[in-house]
Amino acid sequence: MNRLIVLSLICLISIRGFEIDFSLLLQTGSESNDAVQAVYDLLNDLKTSNIEAQGVADEKNISDEEIGQARIAALSKVNELNQKAWASAKARREQIGIEYREATDYIAWATQRLADIDRRSVELQELRCFSNGLFVRAIKQHNDALGVIRILKNDLSGYLTGQPSSLVEVNVQNVSDKLKQYSQLFNQDAMTKFAQLAAEQASGNAELHALGQDEGSSTDRQPGHNIGQLVYNALSDLEDQLKGSLANLEANEIAAYYQLADWLADSESEVAHLNDEIQRKTQLQDKLVVQEQAALAVQAKANSVLKDSQNAINAATASLQELRELYETELNRRNEENAIIDEVIHIFKQQVLEMANQTSFGKK
Repeated sequence: MNRLIVLSLICLISIRGFEIDFSLLLQTGSESNDAVQAVYDLLNDLKTSNIEAQGVADEKNISDEEIGQARIAALSKVNELNQKAWASAKARREQIGIEYREATDYIAWATQRLADIDRRSVELQELRCFSNGLFVRAIKQHNDALGVIRILKNDLSGYLTGQPSSLVEVNVQNVSDKLKQYSQLFNQDAMTKFAQLAAEQASGNAELHALGQDEGSSTDRQPGHNIGQLVYNALSDLEDQLKGSLANLEANEIAAYYQLADWLADSESEVAHLNDEIQRKTQLQDKLVVQEQAALAVQAKANSVLKDSQNAINAATASLQELRELYETELNRRNEENAIIDEVIHIFKQQVLEMANQTSFGKK
């Protein structure tokens, strides 16, 4: 409205725009002076009104800025808390996913481990059966060899003591041949000893070597007695070796059974533990499925709240910006109006002065 008044005044006082007789305003007397003063007062009142309105607008602008900034700060704090709540909800949902995958991986590993234990158990049982068969066969071979040795020693014992015996004379080669089928049970040195004795007997020097004498020395023993003793002693050595080997076989077999028993016991304990863990992990997965749904709902809610708080900040910022723009618009408008009023006052003064000069000149 002030703009209309100012524009009207400009039109009224423009002598080019309207046919107004300014001489009437310059007539002597109080009425003419009052009219001129009224115009001045009106223009000054308009400017004063604008200045006062601008003062109120300035105060309101300061207040709006403070309130707007405080509101944005408060909303920003809320938004920060909402951001943390959303991040926490997201992290919880991701952690649930990690725990579920870990449980799945463990169940897969434990299931494979159970299958491996099962397979290994079958393999060991089969291997134990096979090993047991070898053990029984080895026991039989050792006992058979010991039986042959006992028979040979028994014959040699009778022969050496002069008791009835199946031996007419000692033949080392025959003894060696009877033991060959069990040669895998003897060490190489034992069989080599029989081969050497057989060679010495074949060369006719066995008796001398048996006594540890040189050729040509005398002896009171019967021919063949010394070689028989050597064979007997060699058979005794073989017998001791076989008995030691048989004892080792039995000890090893028992140790193998103990090892298998220990492995089976440990495996049974592990199997029980794995089955318990699989059951526990499966139950955990069921719980995690429910927890994940709840976590997803919490995260969605937190996300919605976060968006609302961000929207509130945006709205408060936009509202404050609107107030700023309105303030600037009104400030510019009042400044323009004041400039126009100043211009009108200036023009009015010039017009009044010019007309006053013209009137004074006419009177003269």
